Amino acid sequence: MNVNPTDKVLHLSFDDVAFARADVFAGQFNKREVSNKLYKPLSADNAVLPFKDKEFDMVYSSNVLAYVASPEKVFTEIRRICKRAYIKERSVFAEMIFGWPQTRWLIDIENSEFVIKAKNPMLVGRFGPLFHGFYQNDPSFFEACKQNIGLLNVAVDWFDSDSEIDGKISLRPCSAEYVDESRFVLGKISDKIDVRHMIQNK
Repeated sequence: MNVNPTDKVLHLSFDDVAFARADVFAGQFNKREVSNKLYKPLSADNAVLPFKDKEFDMVYSSNVLAYVASPEKVFTEIRRICKRAYIKERSVFAEMIFGWPQTRWLIDIENSEFVIKAKNPMLVGRFGPLFHGFYQNDPSFFEACKQNIGLLNVAVDWFDSDSEIDGKISLRPCSAEYVDESRFVLGKISDKIDVRHMIQNK
């Protein structure tokens, strides 16, 4: 996330610590952290951001889309008010283990597309209290989370100058905080085994 000294920066967030470089804050912050800056509280149900077109050189949006009622509208608003944006959200994996009860959506990157999916609280984060307890009380688990930030977050860059591809907005993955794409092949299943037959006979 490159920020120039002359950039006017907005930090938009519903549950994050304040980004010290920001000139304006909107969302929900500890007021002591933003006491000397312009601050506008926002509701997660409000899809309109109270700023002018291209008012900011950069918007840093952290953990916003998963909380709002209309994430696609808020994303459009972010594009409207800035020249470029850095958008960071918790990964599906993070939601699966921690399960924040206030979030409404799962944010992910699938087949090179930034996608928003409905969240089923009955299936996601059922062991959230357990993992939140580990995070707060187990130093080794806390350190593991810090060392593997790419496993817990997805992030993309958007630039006003980027063109659309086949009618879709062009986004750039941020390798520093994007989910690690490495995978391990444990073994190849033989095509001589009829898996369906094995299941039926159980």
